[in-house]
Amino acid sequence: MKILRLTNSNDVLAGATPERPRLLAEKLEAYFGEPFEIVVKTPWPTPALPSVVDKWLDREQPDAVFLHIPNYWVSYPSVPLRLARLLGRPGTWLARLGFAAAENPLIGPSLPFRLGRQVLLRTIGGDYHFEPEEVAACVEAIAHRILQRESLMFAVWGPHGRYDWSVTGAQKRKARDRQAQLVASLQQISRELRFPYSGRTDPAYLTGETPELAADRFHFAPSFGVASAEEQFTFYRDVIETARLARRPR
Repeated sequence: MKILRLTNSNDVLAGATPERPRLLAEKLEAYFGEPFEIVVKTPWPTPALPSVVDKWLDREQPDAVFLHIPNYWVSYPSVPLRLARLLGRPGTWLARLGFAAAENPLIGPSLPFRLGRQVLLRTIGGDYHFEPEEVAACVEAIAHRILQRESLMFAVWGPHGRYDWSVTGAQKRKARDRQAQLVASLQQISRELRFPYSGRTDPAYLTGETPELAADRFHFAPSFGVASAEEQFTFYRDVIETARLARRPR
């Protein structure tokens, strides 16, 4: 069985959770007694994404698609984005410098950089990459395109809210509200279009379930890849079993 896994950079970045798709495939193979191939893509929920997913479907010809939604898309307060939106062209230039610094393996994880981000979040604040309604609309458009291909299994995972990037109390409340809004929208879409969905209205980090971070202090460490592979296996297994059962002749 071939699965198209639409996930995030954790699953492709060395030092993060790149082994998670392999672990997940091995667990599925052991359970179902057949080969599993998991193809990983890292989408960004812009209006162009549904068309991109169509191309991936044509190229990969999967049997199932699992779309993973990180809370990062709607709950990460970005200082560079705030600068770009406040200052126009000069802010865009500063934002590029900020993004480049964050991605630098020496600068991004450093204590001075992280402290500087906290100071800026407390003073000028941060903006979010996407609004919850933008992500929900993108997911709905993708779901329509996938479900038109009747032989395909489709399910959505997340957001679960594994990590809190906010600094101030106001930011923390806003991040929780934005995740809750997105989850409520995705729950409604999943009911209307009838596909399996798993997400958390209250972020997981509120219960103390904060994963270990990778060396870059941004992505998740390999230990979380092992733990989350087990959790996601249960979801994948149930989706596949339910879909296969529904297709059996009666």
